[in-house]
Amino acid sequence: MKVQTYLHQAVIYATRRFAIPAITAGILMTTPVLAAPDSVSPGTYEELTTIQEQIGNNQIDEANSALLALHSEVEVGSLDEALVLQMLGYTEMSRDNYAKAVDYLRRALELNRLPEKVKYNVGYMVAQLYAAQEKFDDALGFASEWFKTLEKPTPDQYVFMANIFAQTGNYKGAIPYVNQAISSVSEPKESWYQLLIASNFELKQYTQAADALRGAIQHWPNKPSYWEQLASVYVVLDNEKRALATLRLAWKQGVLEKENSVKSMVQLAISRGIPEHGARLLENAMAKEVLPSNAKYLDLLANAWVAAKEQQQAIQAFEQLAQVTGKGDPYLQIANLHIEQAQWQQAQRALSRALDKKLKEPGKAWLLLGIAYTEQKEFGDGMDAFRKAQAFSASERQAKNWLKYAEDLKRQHNWVMRNQQQSTHSAS
Repeated sequence: MKVQTYLHQAVIYATRRFAIPAITAGILMTTPVLAAPDSVSPGTYEELTTIQEQIGNNQIDEANSALLALHSEVEVGSLDEALVLQMLGYTEMSRDNYAKAVDYLRRALELNRLPEKVKYNVGYMVAQLYAAQEKFDDALGFASEWFKTLEKPTPDQYVFMANIFAQTGNYKGAIPYVNQAISSVSEPKESWYQLLIASNFELKQYTQAADALRGAIQHWPNKPSYWEQLASVYVVLDNEKRALATLRLAWKQGVLEKENSVKSMVQLAISRGIPEHGARLLENAMAKEVLPSNAKYLDLLANAWVAAKEQQQAIQAFEQLAQVTGKGDPYLQIANLHIEQAQWQQAQRALSRALDKKLKEPGKAWLLLGIAYTEQKEFGDGMDAFRKAQAFSASERQAKNWLKYAEDLKRQHNWVMRNQQQSTHSAS
């Protein structure tokens, strides 16, 4: 099985999860408690208060026009200008003009007049806006400075940082943040685990990925993808025993549903030296119609029984395969099973049925039929089969050697029979 990463869908969460909503009356616009000249002028404060009410009433265009007019009146480089630029950024944000919003907010920050708390909140806004535009390197610069100011970051804030790191390709930097978010709550969000798993995959930290997947399974045991991913990781870690145990547990709990995963479970059972278990799992899956009873799986079933040295079950599976495909090759397989046990008459019957149908290698079937006849001392039929096998290039050389051998055996057999008859006649 191949480890399947889903990094893109996991970390793209950063872009959309933190997309900026329309600005409402909740915009921070408190009166700064600062001494002159670093305090907002009364006139500017009154106008900003009115504009904030417009924003709260969703009169965004009117608020924007009023802010532009106000900006032309305030003192350049003052706190008044910083606050106006800040609110212009908010109005452009609410109109989804993210590039303009970033420009205004950055200009507000560059004046270095905003109170510290407001400044860091604005920096966080800029980081979010850059993330929404998928400019993650820029977002990381602002987000890192903002995060340092937090006394008790929330889980979502940890995840925001993790996502930004992941989107810049710094998966190692992302993991501590998302781990902190997960460990801080009793019910973490599934997207957090997806980010953690994906980041570990990207770093090829498969042991850590397995830990994260086990955590995800504890919270979402009915999600087959986590069981399948965990089994895949165990295969990568050369621990097929645990991979098989994982898939078997998922199957037992009724979670496993993907055809490839059930097939992998069966193949793992066979490769782990328990083909009988794999065959029974496969029969069960086909009975439940999780897997179709088609040629591919009937062939896998038959060969699993062969590996388990269960001849009768293997023969039954090959007979089903012959019925489904309408071909003679499964009967050739049945003949081989009988030949291994020196069951020549049964092999002969299976080969005759095989030759009545389409075969990939008819020469091989004629050769084996000749051997089956010869072993039963039916030399005439055997040599006839060997001659037919000689007509095929793949079996020509072997058939020629067997034909000579059969002729020698026939002469030897006839000589023994004549001597027995003479001895019997002399004794009488």
